[in-house]
Amino acid sequence: MHKGPSVLKVGCGKFIRGGGSVQDLADEIVRLGGKALVIGGPSSVDAVLAQTESRIRRAGVLAHICKHTGECSRSWADKYAQTAREQRSTVIVAVGGGKCIDLAKCVSVFANLPIITVPTSIATCAASSAVCIMYTDDGRPDGAVAMDKEVDVVIADTDLIATAPKRLLAAGIFDSLAKLPEVVHNKLIRTYRDCSLEQYISTVNAKAIYEFLLAEGRNSYALGIRSERFEDTILTNLLHTSVVSGFSAGSHQLAMAHGLYDFMRKHFTKTSASFLHGEIVAVGILMQLTFNRADPAHIAEFGSLMKDMEVPITLGEIGFDGAGKSKNALVDYLVAGTNIDIGKDKELLMKSIAAVS
Repeated sequence: MHKGPSVLKVGCGKFIRGGGSVQDLADEIVRLGGKALVIGGPSSVDAVLAQTESRIRRAGVLAHICKHTGECSRSWADKYAQTAREQRSTVIVAVGGGKCIDLAKCVSVFANLPIITVPTSIATCAASSAVCIMYTDDGRPDGAVAMDKEVDVVIADTDLIATAPKRLLAAGIFDSLAKLPEVVHNKLIRTYRDCSLEQYISTVNAKAIYEFLLAEGRNSYALGIRSERFEDTILTNLLHTSVVSGFSAGSHQLAMAHGLYDFMRKHFTKTSASFLHGEIVAVGILMQLTFNRADPAHIAEFGSLMKDMEVPITLGEIGFDGAGKSKNALVDYLVAGTNIDIGKDKELLMKSIAAVS
């Protein structure tokens, strides 16, 4: 039977990577009209401008700089979109980490302008994903804004990213590792005949990410840019992971790890504020592995990786108080937000939560 049209937004228009690649920023701004509204965290913007300002000036680029210290909210996106219109900007440039990049991407949607992202860490795959994860002005989850198309340009400068704290690197690695446990929940996928092609593409790519990061994550974390596969880790986190997200969109796969993240940000907003996205997700992966009935030896190996990369391992370590009401609220949230069958899966869900308590 003929299906209606579907839209896939996967990858990005151009992914520029390597040491010194941030120098290409001026040329890309010129290619996209020459008038940029730059949005990013103060230190990130300063770091990028220190390397590119003279080249931007020589190229005749007009750049209006917005150093952002607030939340990634729709109200801020509205304000910056208005600034873009007032400045007659032709392109939005996002600089920094996930929240600043998602905010700038949302501005590009509201202002109907192309977007260049310049990530300064690999803590999330926001730089190339076609969705903007939003928060309220007080830091609570506020859904997502879908982009009309892929990100136009990603500039992933190896040297710049290597200066980010190791904590951000670890958080990004675990955020990417979450893809496979979340995608394969309750699915027996051996060939493309067992599922839709989109699901199969997601699974194959998620397996590749999982295998690579389990093998190389420790070295990248310990050695940084001196690691033999550091640039491949950047590619994995900033682009390959978003490919899985693009093909998974609308598949309603269980997302226990990210469900825990949303729960913590919504119900423990203040106590979880000091923890990174990937740190909370990492605890959720241990929950998900238990729920997936993964081999106990593998779960122990995964926990060892978490210890070596100094991320939280228990709910208590991410600010969850563990009281009866809190645990019931977590159960209710995961059941409502994922495809857990509380009648069939309740015992397994409780075991999964106990495994990280």
